[in-house]
Amino acid sequence: MILISVMVLIGLLWLGFIVNETFAEESILVTESDAVRDLDGKWTFISEWKESAYTGLSYKNGGKIILRTAHDNNYIYVLVDHLGDTSPNKGEDRATICLNSKNKNPEKDDYCFILTLGRLNPIVLQESSSSIVKSNFKRIFETEFEGMSNITLTDRYSIVPHVTYEFKIPIDLVGRSNEYRFYVAVYESEGNYVLTWPKYIILKNNSTIPPSVNWGTMISPDNSLPEFHFVYFVFLIPFLMILVLRTQRWHKLVNLS
Repeated sequence: MILISVMVLIGLLWLGFIVNETFAEESILVTESDAVRDLDGKWTFISEWKESAYTGLSYKNGGKIILRTAHDNNYIYVLVDHLGDTSPNKGEDRATICLNSKNKNPEKDDYCFILTLGRLNPIVLQESSSSIVKSNFKRIFETEFEGMSNITLTDRYSIVPHVTYEFKIPIDLVGRSNEYRFYVAVYESEGNYVLTWPKYIILKNNSTIPPSVNWGTMISPDNSLPEFHFVYFVFLIPFLMILVLRTQRWHKLVNLS
């Protein structure tokens, strides 16, 4: 019985590896930027998201999404510009961003952030299961996450009004890392379809969140999101200096005795 269980576990791990390799795509990049952004759920002015990394996604059904990603050492900012959603449905159209810091627990530190068009209260979910093949998220509160969705009338990618989502994710919540597991899903209710990144994930229904083993990767190419923030070193250096001085003093006392 034990042998069978071990073989099943190995099989699941192998399947997860194969699935992850199948869905692997180029990584999403995130760049450091101190540019001020109006968190109003739309591309407000032409240079608003200029200082951010660009990812353009096209799909077999003709759908198009533009991702713009940046961080300011306190928050990760994500713009999901859904160019194909030109028939907005408030309370139904939505976008989901999921993150997992690779420096942290690979299961219980999965976070997903959900914005629904027309709703002012965004949803934050945290993984509450240790399973690598099944997701089990629960809603959490008081996270300092901010987000909004709106209608962008025109931007540098389209002159046709379309749905846009803006995410402001606290880095201290998801963890500091130069590499994250990253997942995006956009639901368009008029056509009843979901567009995802990685693009080839197959969902059971429009609200399914796949396990993080199937997510893609978001990386900081300039290594500007270290696990230990600069602020920690401000406190760490004086502590180390005190420790060294006390150690030297102790050695002197020992030598005198």
